[in-house]
Amino acid sequence: MGLSRLYFGEPKKTLMPKYDSYDKTFARRGKKPSYKPHPKTRDFKTPTLAVAKPTLVSSEAQNLLNQIGVPDKSEFVPDPFQLQAVDLAAIYDVIVAAPTGSGKTWIATEAIARELAGGGRAWYASPLKALSNAKYLEFRKIFGEEMVGLVTGDNRFNVGAPVVVGTTEILRNQLYDAMSFTQDGRLGSDLVVLDEAHYLGDPERGVVWEEVLIYLPTRVRLLLLSATIANAKELADWLTKNRAHPTKVVLGGERPVPLAPLCLHQGTLTTLQRAIRKDRASGPRQPRHLQTRLNYNQILKGLESLDLTPAIFFLASRKQCDEAAKSIVAVPEPQEKRLRRHEVIQEYLSDFPFLSRSPRVKTLENLAVAAHHAGHLPSYKMLVEDLMSQGLLKAIFATSTVSAGVNFPARTVVIPQSDRFNGSDFRPLSATELAQMTGRAGRRGQDLIGFAIILPGPYTQLKHLEALFHSEPEPIRSQLVMNFSMVLNLIGAMDLGDIHLLLARSLAAWQKAKNKTPKSLGQAVQTIWSDFEDHLIFLKKEGLVNSFDQLTEWGELAARLRLEHPLVFYQAIRQKALPTSDPALLAGVVASFINDKPSIATRPTGPLKDALNRVIWAVAPLVEKLGEAGFPVPACQKRAAIAAYDFASDKPFSEVTKFYGQDEGDAVRLFLRTAEYLNQLRNLPGQKELSQTAAIARQKLLREPVL
Repeated sequence: MGLSRLYFGEPKKTLMPKYDSYDKTFARRGKKPSYKPHPKTRDFKTPTLAVAKPTLVSSEAQNLLNQIGVPDKSEFVPDPFQLQAVDLAAIYDVIVAAPTGSGKTWIATEAIARELAGGGRAWYASPLKALSNAKYLEFRKIFGEEMVGLVTGDNRFNVGAPVVVGTTEILRNQLYDAMSFTQDGRLGSDLVVLDEAHYLGDPERGVVWEEVLIYLPTRVRLLLLSATIANAKELADWLTKNRAHPTKVVLGGERPVPLAPLCLHQGTLTTLQRAIRKDRASGPRQPRHLQTRLNYNQILKGLESLDLTPAIFFLASRKQCDEAAKSIVAVPEPQEKRLRRHEVIQEYLSDFPFLSRSPRVKTLENLAVAAHHAGHLPSYKMLVEDLMSQGLLKAIFATSTVSAGVNFPARTVVIPQSDRFNGSDFRPLSATELAQMTGRAGRRGQDLIGFAIILPGPYTQLKHLEALFHSEPEPIRSQLVMNFSMVLNLIGAMDLGDIHLLLARSLAAWQKAKNKTPKSLGQAVQTIWSDFEDHLIFLKKEGLVNSFDQLTEWGELAARLRLEHPLVFYQAIRQKALPTSDPALLAGVVASFINDKPSIATRPTGPLKDALNRVIWAVAPLVEKLGEAGFPVPACQKRAAIAAYDFASDKPFSEVTKFYGQDEGDAVRLFLRTAEYLNQLRNLPGQKELSQTAAIARQKLLREPVL
C-alpha cells in the first residue's frame, strides 16, 4: 500500500538529562538495575516546540487504521459467559475473570437483581471511595433510590437498604462487629460482590481483602469480579477448601474490542514488531529516537487526523500530565460538541461553585483536554470522567493509577514509557499494569478496534512492552500480615483455638504450603501463628489482653480503633492527652499520625505546638517499646497537623494547600482520612467529651471543597 502521510510533528531533540537521587539509591544499595530507571529530573520544563514535520504511516499500520469504525447499533445481548456467571452466582461462590469492558458490571447488576427478587440483600464492595460513590449513583438509577445505601469513611446514606455499596475496609469492619457480637446474621447480606478483586494482591490493601474472604460467613455467597486474575483456579480451589462451598470460575475470553499495538518510531507510525526489528537492525548504537522529546500537541493533532481520538495518555508523573494538557493548542471542533460540553460543565459549577476558580476548567471547555491524577480535587476528576464517558473530550493525560477502576474507555491509549514510579523508585511495568492500561482502549458498542500507541523515549524498552503484550497477568499473591487492629478484633471475637483455625484458612497459609498435605499446611500456618503470638505477647504486656487471652476494658476500646496505629491512639486516650475541648486542635493532632506523603519540615506554634507535644510525650514510652519489639511506629507529620488545624479553624482551602506544599488532591485526601479517624473517635464508649469534640472536628473538615 505504501506510506501515507499524517502530521504528528517530529519532537525536538534534547540532551539526556542527568541522573539524580534515584540512580544514587541503586548505587548505595550496591545494585545495578538491568532496567534503566527514570531520573527525577525528567520533569524539567518543556522547551519551545519544534515546527511540525510530516510523519509517515507504514502499510501494516494503515491496514489496522482502515478497521476504524462504529459497530452497527443493536439491542444488547448478553454474552454466554455473562449468563453463565449470573446463573452460577445464584448457587455457588463465583470468580469472574474477564477483560475490561466485557460487561462484568452487568453480571453484578443481574446477580443483585435476582437476590432482591427472592427477598435477599446484597453488599457491593469496591477498593476506592470514588468507585463506591459512582456505583451508588448507578445502582440508585437501576434499583430505585430507596433500595440502595452507601457506607464509606465519609458518607452514610440509607444504610439499612437491601443493597449496600461501600469500600472493602468498611465491609471488613462490619465483619469484625459481626464476629464480636457472635451473631452470624448481623451482616445482613446474602450476597457479597467484590469488584476489582485483583486488589487481593495489592501490597497495601490486599490484607483487608483477604480478611473479608476468611471472615465472611459461608452462608453468604461471593461474587468476585476482575479483569486480571491469572491464578483464578488456585483462588477457587482455596475458597472451595476453606469455605466448604464450591467456587466456580467463569472466564470472559477475548476482549470485546480487539487491540492493535502500534509505535511511533523514528518519524513513522508502524507496528510494534516492526519498530523492534528496526532497532535490532540499527546495531548496538543507541537508536536515534531515544534522544527525542515528545510534542503532545502535534501528537494529538495526528491522532485526530486519523480518527484515533478520544485518547488517554498514560504519563509517569503528575507534573507531566499537567504540562502536557497546558501544551495543547485549540483547534476547531463541531459546535454541537462544544455546546454539550459547556452544558455539562455548567451543571458541575452549579453543584461545586469553587470549581469556577480553577483554570483547569477553562482548559476543559476550550481545548477539550484534561490532566487527571490524584493531585486534583475529587469534584474536578468527576467532571473529567463524566465528560470523557460522554465522548466530549479529545484526550486525557493521566498517571497510570487511573487505569485501575475508573471507567472511561477511549479509542486509543498512548504509552510513552515502559516503567512506572512506585513511590520510591522506577521499575518496569508489569503485565497486569499494562493490561489495565490497554484495557481502556476500545469502547464496547462504539469502536470496532482499539489502539495502544507506544511513543519511544529515553526510558522505553520496546522489547519489554512487546513481551508484556503476550504475557499473562501476574498471579495474585497473598498480602496477609498481622497488625494490632486485626489481632485485637480476633481476640475480641473468638478464643485462640478458633483464631488458629481461622488463620489456617487464609490464602497466605494456602500459598506458603509447598504442597497441600496436612504437614506442609501445618508448617505454613505455624509461620503465621508465630507472628500472631508476637502481637499477643505485646498486648498482654501492655494490659490490653488478660491471662485468660481475653480483652481487658482498655483492650476493648483499642479494638474499636481500626486505624493504622491503634495502640498509639489508645495510649493517648488513656493518658488523657488528646485535646477534647478544641475541635481544630483535635483535628490537627489526629492528622499528625496519619501516614501521609512526607512534606517540607516545619514547626507548629502556639496551642497546636503544645497539644502535639503533650500527645508525643504521652505516647513516647509505648512508641519506644513498639520499636524495640520490631513493630512499625508512626512519625509525627507536623505539616499535616498544621494543615488540618488551619482548615478546621475555617481558613480558606487555597491558603491551607499553599502552605501544605502539596497538590489539592493530597490535601483533600489528608482531610478525608483525618475525618475517618475522627469518626472512629466519636463512637467510643465512655469518652463523651472526646466523642463530641471529634464529631465537631469531623464536620469542620468535611466542607467545600473536600465534600
